[in-house]
Amino acid sequence: MCIMNKTRSVSKSKNRGDGLGTKRFMTGATAPWSDLDPHLLYLVMMQLGAFDFFAFSGVCKSWRSLALSNKIRFMSSRPTMSIWIIEQGNKREYSMNDFDGREFKFRIPKSSGKTCVGLTCGYLVLFGLKPREFWLMNPITRHGFRFPKVPRDLEPNRDGIRAILVFSPSISAWVLVVFRRFLSEIWFSIAGKGSWSYVSSEEGFFDLHEFKGKIYAIDTDACLYELGLDPDPKLTLLKIKNVLDPDLRLPEIVCSGENFYFMENFWEYVYVVHELDFDEMKWVSPNENTMDEYAFFVSELKHSAAIKRELWSDSWLPYYKKYGFRYISRNGMFFNKDIWYFPHDCLKVNLKHEKRPNHENLDEWCQ
Repeated sequence: MCIMNKTRSVSKSKNRGDGLGTKRFMTGATAPWSDLDPHLLYLVMMQLGAFDFFAFSGVCKSWRSLALSNKIRFMSSRPTMSIWIIEQGNKREYSMNDFDGREFKFRIPKSSGKTCVGLTCGYLVLFGLKPREFWLMNPITRHGFRFPKVPRDLEPNRDGIRAILVFSPSISAWVLVVFRRFLSEIWFSIAGKGSWSYVSSEEGFFDLHEFKGKIYAIDTDACLYELGLDPDPKLTLLKIKNVLDPDLRLPEIVCSGENFYFMENFWEYVYVVHELDFDEMKWVSPNENTMDEYAFFVSELKHSAAIKRELWSDSWLPYYKKYGFRYISRNGMFFNKDIWYFPHDCLKVNLKHEKRPNHENLDEWCQ
């Protein structure tokens, strides 16, 4: 259900109480959508898909107010979606599938020659050679970030580039943090500043991730660092009582709301998960009871996530079995996909100047 027409109307309830409802109902007169009962409207809204939600919020002021006041509840209740990228020459078509089997095709303007290298905070991370720049675009909200020409030779290799978007409270700005796998430099650029800075270590890096407002990076010796951006950029080696085997296999940092995991992919669909106990500052094997609470959504682009199963219904399981391989082990439940998209990530970037969706722009993105 996609609500796009602001001019349509419905009959008011004859129980309105002012005597007008019955008269309008009997004469066939109509009332605007904005006068719908808010409780009924809420029930309708919670049945929408993520794309339709933003179209819904653009119908009128009252609908927008209802949508914004329930945005957190709505997005947190949406199941994980999958994204397919179909390449036809220099053109790429993006297709997103939701839990109800609905397919949304969208285009990213001026994306010719750009390669999708990751996903962060609900934004697809695109990198292009001409010019050498990063472009972040949210397929649902249609908001984007554009960062300046990169200072080093970063090839658009989806297996090599890692990019995360983080918010810096001290400068009240969003920062893109980027590195190329196995290299020792981590670059970052403040949105709107037009420049890049970097920090480096003696070893190359495997992965980096934002967790509870801090940035963590793990190097090729399995040592964990905290990356600080303010006031002076620096890498701080964390003292951990035990060290993981440096012979890591396709490692990736995976975080949930409260847990910090490091996941290895030993061979096809076989995963081993380590958990960092911050109180003891040591790596531990996750408790089996704890692991039963989570499902791991594993992305080929190395933007995986551990999501509490209480946040998604077991009735969604047939969908994930159909669209993503399901693997269960003592380390948890795993679903594999090229790109998993997490609607609740849209909440991480709070746009203070958020505008009403433009229906023409929406048509330009969605087919």
